[in-house]
Amino acid sequence: MDNENELNLELDNIESNVENNLKVKNRFEKLSEKVILTSKERDEAIAKANAETTARTQAEKDRDFYKDFSGNVSKYPQATEYQDKILEKVRGGYSTEDAVVAVLAKEGKLTSEQPKPLTFNGQVEGGSAPTTMDGNKSMNDMKPDEKLAALTELDKSGALANALRGR
Repeated sequence: MDNENELNLELDNIESNVENNLKVKNRFEKLSEKVILTSKERDEAIAKANAETTARTQAEKDRDFYKDFSGNVSKYPQATEYQDKILEKVRGGYSTEDAVVAVLAKEGKLTSEQPKPLTFNGQVEGGSAPTTMDGNKSMNDMKPDEKLAALTELDKSGALANALRGR
């Protein structure tokens, strides 16, 4: 009988070891599932945070672009035709003015509007003598010393000799 008791004890030990091994195996499976789920949640949270940061940065660049664009249009009037291309450059990291210059240069439209000098027709306030600021007077409006100065200037440039040969 002792032999039979020993066999039963061994069988009981084997069964308890199998049960313990199953419990351990189940625990490992549950823990690995939890690790996988936690890493997925972490990756999703990081992706969401990155998307929000990117959207915020994009909105700030757009805001800065529209704020600076109107000032650059006064320098480069043709920039309004290429606003979308300029905005793409600004989103790519260019400053607004650099983007305007780059796009207009690429399109062959880079010319800055130069302010025209002030010209006055007739008399300037504060004086009694007629004063013109643009220097283009007709011969009838010139005084004799102004006519002499104009002829001397034409003679120096050679335009007077060319005009006389043409007659």
